[in-house]
Amino acid sequence: MNQHKPVSRLRWQASLKLILLKWRNKDLSSERQRIEGSMLETIQSCAEAYPEHASALEIGGGPLCISRLLTFRNKTYLDPLIDDFRRLFPGELPEEAEYLATTAEHINKPASHYELILCLNMISHSLNPELIMHEIERLLKPHGTLILSIRTHSPIEARLHYWALQYVAFLCRKTRPYYYSAIGIRRTLERHFDIIDENKRNARAVWLPFFKRERYVFVCQHKQSSSANPA
Repeated sequence: MNQHKPVSRLRWQASLKLILLKWRNKDLSSERQRIEGSMLETIQSCAEAYPEHASALEIGGGPLCISRLLTFRNKTYLDPLIDDFRRLFPGELPEEAEYLATTAEHINKPASHYELILCLNMISHSLNPELIMHEIERLLKPHGTLILSIRTHSPIEARLHYWALQYVAFLCRKTRPYYYSAIGIRRTLERHFDIIDENKRNARAVWLPFFKRERYVFVCQHKQSSSANPA
């Protein structure tokens, strides 16, 4: 299976409601510490290649806004629930930033607009991941960098989830719309980018030993440009 069949908008909207419900019971400070501990070093290392007037786009980061810790002057936070998060955590989201309360499949920005794009733990929750990859490819500058993190599943679990969505979708109401295996997300990324770094952060077995889940971080650039020096 080279590409996921897009889920229905109704299924995706139900997923958003669950995400918002979970955030109502979370401590924002603790969640920020958790993701900063696992991702900030990688993000800052990539950001060092670009000047302070560079632009960063954070897709689907919710209220975490990890790019607020970068020295970039221009930052955009995109999340279909961003207005809900600003109401849920008043005063906690960065003031000097651009917010886009929309999906990432179609972003109203010119091509080659961002030096750095972050897509952290969101592609599995999206409406159409393949369209998002096309949009990131369009928006990323020629020597820009995409950082994508994702929780992967074993190939058998990813396949079972896919077929369950097609035929018994009511069983998947409380799961993310997409389950990727490690090889599946690699193939998705490689259709659009060169993967210049890949790191497996942790592994966790669930109720069956072969249903192992792992978290990966990928650093990508446009094809045939990964060896070039950033401008």
